[in-house]
Amino acid sequence: MTIISNYAIATILCLQTICHSVILTVGQYIYASYLQIYPNSSNTTQNVTLTATRSLHLWQKTLTDVSQQCGANSSSGNAEVWAQEQSADLFFRIDLWNSCPMVLMTFVLGLYIPKLGRRFVLILPMLGAACQLTIWLGIIYFHLADYWWYIASFIVGLSGSTYVFTLVLTLIMTDNTTETNRSSYFVLFEALATTVSAIVTFGIGYYINWRGFTDLYWISLGLEIVSIGVVILFFKNPTPSTIDERTPLLNNNADIQVQNACPSSSLKASCQNCVFIFRIFSFKNNSRQKSINLHLTFFAYIFYLLAYSTYAAFIWYLLDTPFCWSSENIGTYTALSSISSAIFSVLGMKLLSRFGANDILVCTLSHLFFTASSLWIAFSKYSWQLYAGLLISPYADYQSSLTLPIMSTWLAPHERNHVFTLVAEVNTIVTTFGDSIFNWVYARTVAKSRNLTLFMAAGFSLVSFLLNVCLFVLTRQKSKESLPKPSEAETCLPSNIAVIHSVAVVQPCPSITHLPDENQSRSNSKEDPSNDLIVL
Repeated sequence: MTIISNYAIATILCLQTICHSVILTVGQYIYASYLQIYPNSSNTTQNVTLTATRSLHLWQKTLTDVSQQCGANSSSGNAEVWAQEQSADLFFRIDLWNSCPMVLMTFVLGLYIPKLGRRFVLILPMLGAACQLTIWLGIIYFHLADYWWYIASFIVGLSGSTYVFTLVLTLIMTDNTTETNRSSYFVLFEALATTVSAIVTFGIGYYINWRGFTDLYWISLGLEIVSIGVVILFFKNPTPSTIDERTPLLNNNADIQVQNACPSSSLKASCQNCVFIFRIFSFKNNSRQKSINLHLTFFAYIFYLLAYSTYAAFIWYLLDTPFCWSSENIGTYTALSSISSAIFSVLGMKLLSRFGANDILVCTLSHLFFTASSLWIAFSKYSWQLYAGLLISPYADYQSSLTLPIMSTWLAPHERNHVFTLVAEVNTIVTTFGDSIFNWVYARTVAKSRNLTLFMAAGFSLVSFLLNVCLFVLTRQKSKESLPKPSEAETCLPSNIAVIHSVAVVQPCPSITHLPDENQSRSNSKEDPSNDLIVL
């Protein structure tokens, strides 16, 4: 039963994508301001702050002059290296301030989504982003001290940030789709967000050169308020009748009675929720095949997140020699990257599906593209080489959009909220701490090996590739074992064969694919041959 309109989901996704694109521009200001104060700070210690030089006109200063200064000083590179070290260190501290509250609140809010309501939890990250933008504007206009950066970051962490927003939106999208079209919808929505990000990022680069940063943050603050209004009006919580229709699915498992715990035992209920999450992955409470599949998918996703986190310092890489890019260059490159991802990722998904590749094989191939893209960027010396790399990168991020659809094929409906919460929690932990750590690594290796983080990205991606290969081999072997012999197929199949669709395979063409028994565990029993299903 569809609860939320797909148009409402697309609207809120576009609004939040615009706001997120604006928030990402703060790194350009930080770097530009450090580079501007370098001539007067040759004897400055590592504890230098931006307070003495922060002024309103600096926020409206473009990075064009900064890129020219970068080219002029390219012989020594002292200013660029110093500015990158200081910028990466500041972001390292900012990420540390929001990592702990973000990890905690992602876990708490994720577990209590059924009690708090999806609409309320969806609004919290928007309120946090609005507070962050308000503090940033206060820093601009009132020249506040640097610790206000940390306060703004801490508030965003308490709201759960984009991780809680993504978790709730994923649950809504899962309820809005069926197993036959879930993977396609996830990829399409991600392509929509990527397209919007491309258009906005392209415009932001030129807008910064024209008007500076302040107007962008006012616009983003207004869009956050509009987003809150859209959620209040169009995102309704599941009605009691919808919940009653699903309660029979929960009655067979005593562990799910945790959700009916009385308020006086909320702490006990939280502990039971945690225990239930681990039981889902346990080998004792599930079939061996299901547990192995979940673990391989889960750890492949973790290493993908580590590889993706290494790009937290990519902005400094583009601002440094030999590229010395301005905000215009960065906006153009990011826009082209988003456009190519939006177009070619969907085309690649459809092409691979037409050739019979399931989601696991798609993720396996995507890690090869991720590794190739990282190595290509690491060895690039000219701007055209970075643009040429955009022909590879669109096929590198399928793991992000397909992990939850893959895992949902092995999960009962009442298990999904718990596992999705765990995935969101791990996403928060790895990304927040990963961004902080890799900024710290870049700050201390930029002088000697500025592309070290890109080599680390390639290494992490290779680990995910190997895990997906193992997962693909295991599921394929199990699928072959479950195939009946031709003679048995004629005598054992009942006349009233039930036909269902599996999310693990996106098949535009009508071909029959047999999946492992665990994929059919919610509707199929190994002991009862009369219930055999043919899965499309």
